[in-house]
Amino acid sequence: LMREHSRKPLARTELKEAVLGKDRTDRGGKIIKAVIAAANEKLRHLCGLELATANSAADAAPDASQAAGPSQAEATQEATQERAVGGGAASKLLLVNVLPRAVAPEPADGRLVFYALVETVLNLLSDHGGRLPESELTETWLPKLGLKEKDTLPGLGTAKVCDLISKRMVTEGFLVKTQGAYAQGPRAVLSRSSEAANTFRGELEG
Repeated sequence: LMREHSRKPLARTELKEAVLGKDRTDRGGKIIKAVIAAANEKLRHLCGLELATANSAADAAPDASQAAGPSQAEATQEATQERAVGGGAASKLLLVNVLPRAVAPEPADGRLVFYALVETVLNLLSDHGGRLPESELTETWLPKLGLKEKDTLPGLGTAKVCDLISKRMVTEGFLVKTQGAYAQGPRAVLSRSSEAANTFRGELEG
């Protein structure tokens, strides 16, 4: 819960070390699988949350037509429940809200601005087959949106647009970057609402 508060996925290796220590082995990951399953029971009962494997979610990502809000599609929830228990050692875990009609507080102004930028980037990815080279995003599409790489945005302090995309969005799991190109990350799959995305895009295009 503390790690999710900072929006940083938890590596399974880090969880294993915290639970078992550095020296104890866990062949086949059976112990950690049991730990995650037990944790999910408590999390669902107490918080309406569930651990999901970030890596598997990103690999199985559907078209980026969901929104960067605090809820997620029910179909994606079901598809990721088993992956959280069975993910590989290199995978990372994040918390997703599994309540069907979750109520969330309104984000602060700065986070709303950040979410708007996230949605804009994810819509660009969607329009380009789910993958967009970093150079094309920063050199072609940001200028078309009236943005420069070193611009700052209201409510986000001195953070530059290029850093918000390449660092914060990647760290928080909204994007993954491989071979110089961006694709939607696990949080874009697990923690967003298609209804909010459609509304956001409609307002942009309207």
